[in-house]
Amino acid sequence: MSFVTLKQIAKIAGVSVNTVSRALNGKPDVNENTRQKVLEVAKRLGYVPNRSALSLKRQKTLIVGVIVEDNANPFWAEVLKGVESAAKRHGYHVILVNTSRNYQEEVEGIRMLLERRVDGLLIAPSQERYDDLYELKRLRVAFVIMGRHIKEFEGFIPMVYSDEIQGGYNATIHLIERGCKNIAFIGAQSYNTASTERCEGYKRALKEAGMKINSSLIKTGGIEIDGGYESTMELIKSGVEFDGIFVYNDLMAFGVLKALKEVNLQVPRDVKVVGYDDIAYSSIITPSLTTMKMKKRTIGRLSFELLLKPEDKVVLKTELIVRDSTNG
Repeated sequence: MSFVTLKQIAKIAGVSVNTVSRALNGKPDVNENTRQKVLEVAKRLGYVPNRSALSLKRQKTLIVGVIVEDNANPFWAEVLKGVESAAKRHGYHVILVNTSRNYQEEVEGIRMLLERRVDGLLIAPSQERYDDLYELKRLRVAFVIMGRHIKEFEGFIPMVYSDEIQGGYNATIHLIERGCKNIAFIGAQSYNTASTERCEGYKRALKEAGMKINSSLIKTGGIEIDGGYESTMELIKSGVEFDGIFVYNDLMAFGVLKALKEVNLQVPRDVKVVGYDDIAYSSIITPSLTTMKMKKRTIGRLSFELLLKPEDKVVLKTELIVRDSTNG
């Protein structure tokens, strides 16, 4: 494919290459009639600006790299909408990398984005290891940790995340107020800080209510529908009593509901369930899911804005959305 050049436009418009360049870039010292003529010729020929050349001149690509575990996950899809709207508003474009929660995929994704000279990175780390993040800091690459609170990076790397401890506390208190006496927590892998902090809030709520923390009621595993299903089946097979379940995220909660239905436990009569994230499907499944609502697009928007105007961290509140899975 051959691209239209400034020289070709200049020849047809009957002006210099320099005049074409200045007209296309909106410089004020070009006669308006000449500018319109150049723009008309450029449009007719199908001119496409050479962004690589502009990047070399400006020392900026106006591109930001975004690394998430899975943009098919409705939570991250909403976060990405926030990133993209903020990027567009500031004249930036986005390159997306999915890691499938694999550390090596994360490392390779970072390398690819740096090779493309992105102006900064927004990273939702897999959290298996942090060697890549320390290396980015050493190289003075601008980046923001998105949607995760990592204590060892406080004051060191900018972060945007939700108050997970308070969110876990509020979810558990809701189950206690609904009369639950034996509340399970189904979480993610142990290195997932969001899960760890939500569990911390769960334990705090139980302690304050004078309820015993039973390790048999705490399960961890995969963070999608199958993970919630399998962890619930483990609970059921273990014989431990439970009448409430607080689940790490809504996708897992869907798996929880499926498992409970298979063993003829009715929600909310026999077991009450609270999820986390408030993804779109949570309001339309049966029973509709009580959940902790996160400001997903806000996480994306603020993460991008922190690249332009660095701050230490932004902590967002969550909101309890009560639906049928606990309302009975």
